[in-house]
Amino acid sequence: MQKNVPKSLRASAPTRIDLAGGTLDIWPVYLMLEQAATVNVAIDLYAGATIEPSTSTWRVTVEDGGRQIESLSPRELSKQTGAEIAGTLLRFFTPDEPVSVTTRSQAPSQSGLGASSSLGIALAGGLNEWTGSRYEPSDLIEIVKNTEVKILGTMTGAQDHYPPVYGGASCLWWGMSGDRREPLPLDASSFEDRFLLAYTHQPHHSGVNNWAVVKRFLDGDAATRLAFETIGAIAVQMREALVNGDLERATELVGEEWKARQRLAPAVSSPQVERILSAALQSGADSGKVCGAGGGGCLLIAARPDKRAAVEDAIRAAGGSLVAFRVDTQGLQLDSAGG
Repeated sequence: MQKNVPKSLRASAPTRIDLAGGTLDIWPVYLMLEQAATVNVAIDLYAGATIEPSTSTWRVTVEDGGRQIESLSPRELSKQTGAEIAGTLLRFFTPDEPVSVTTRSQAPSQSGLGASSSLGIALAGGLNEWTGSRYEPSDLIEIVKNTEVKILGTMTGAQDHYPPVYGGASCLWWGMSGDRREPLPLDASSFEDRFLLAYTHQPHHSGVNNWAVVKRFLDGDAATRLAFETIGAIAVQMREALVNGDLERATELVGEEWKARQRLAPAVSSPQVERILSAALQSGADSGKVCGAGGGGCLLIAARPDKRAAVEDAIRAAGGSLVAFRVDTQGLQLDSAGG
């Protein structure tokens, strides 16, 4: 076992709300656009992992699902349903001795809030610490992104991996020289007063939606390209709105982003999404959009404080539920008990 291995180590990482520019983080889409940026905000719906020494087997306990998976090696563990990401990251970080990993997530199932990437960052951060901190926090983004590609066998972006590492509000710039994160100012209290999250109780479909959209874009579909260009321009304007502390303009841009995003693919929306969003707007909300790739999951809805109660009632009546959140400014957190 590594020297100074703790008795246990607990890692947690926030999820995120994407305000504008989702899907632009997928290679090679952003290289073919005039403007490519994503603006998102880390929130306190955490994914977490606890790592402890194990006697002889490698073990993953999925706390949310009440499952425990054991294997004689990380390689075998990575082939087990529910243990893929933990097993694959264990293979990468290679602890000297078997460990037991317990995972948890506070975000609703398939919420579109980037919870699986947050869990990956929490796992990678914890295992990096456990095995001697060979990698910088920024390295975890590439490690987890590549792990997801390996497991899913499809394309993936990087916007979900920055908020779990750094927290706060960010503009992520995608370009020829690679990714660049620009921290953005944000009045957290005002943001929380102005925006709410609604859960549709319908899973989102990131892999399916992203592949369909990117394929259409690469095939040269003019309408898809125009929609992407519009989303890129809106993301840059969203960045400017946050820099200027203009949440009213940010509210308008959320609605504009949703209109442009709906032009990417029919599956971005759904009858349930439309029902809940329409109910919110009719009851006084200013704008709204899906989080992540869409098709379900959570909706980000803007409502003035004096309209909030009526909007929340309408969301519940339409079959949705409210998800309380606060802005997270800490990012990845590690807490260990000494050995």
